[in-house]
Amino acid sequence: MKIFFGYFSLITIAILSVYAFQYSPEQASNKNLNLYTAPMDTTKTQEQVDNGIGPISKVKLGPINKDLADKGQDLFNSKCIACHHLDNKVIGPPLRDITKKQTPVFIMNYLLNTTVMQDKDPSVKKLIKEYNGVVMPNQDLTKKQARSVLEFFRQAAEK
Repeated sequence: MKIFFGYFSLITIAILSVYAFQYSPEQASNKNLNLYTAPMDTTKTQEQVDNGIGPISKVKLGPINKDLADKGQDLFNSKCIACHHLDNKVIGPPLRDITKKQTPVFIMNYLLNTTVMQDKDPSVKKLIKEYNGVVMPNQDLTKKQARSVLEFFRQAAEK
């Protein structure tokens, strides 16, 4: 039994040591620490690395998933088309090249956390001013639906 507690104590100390080295006291007290932001890509402009505010911190991209893109197109046609077209300004901006202007994380966070981003994200606030104060209504999308819309935007950008 003593051997078990000895090993247990060593393992606990090892785990706590690893955890302690990952987070410094400066990081723990940093009020600007944003746990939802993905690492910054220094090859992009500041506007492009704005990952928005929301539950998404990372999006793994691979080849475009055609099935998801088709579902995203259906969602776009049912929820977005009244205000957005791919190539023309309507009530909102054209969206064909949105994946070239914003990160996938930003796009998904905006689709999932629309109201908060309109209130707090500087690039979204700027866009609202450009479009005469018109805000996008929250579409109540799930993460999977937001991802399918992202796939549709990725597919549209290639055409």
